[in-house]
Amino acid sequence: MEPVVVAYLPKILRSMSEICEEMGVGQKAVRSWVQQGAPIAVEGTGSKTRYSAEAGMLQAWRAHAPSVNAA
Repeated sequence: MEPVVVAYLPKILRSMSEICEEMGVGQKAVRSWVQQGAPIAVEGTGSKTRYSAEAGMLQAWRAHAPSVNAA
């Protein structure tokens, strides 16, 4: 029998709104997660701040972060 090969294509979340929609939370929660060390890239400051993340990595972090549900 031939081995089965499974490939994972990462789902890149390219904005704060995409992260919020995918994770079912608001911007306040996402900002809190960033402070807690979530795998969310943050570039820029103020109104020019850009957020991005890989959905699978963020979900895995969320599942294991002790205080993430408090946000």
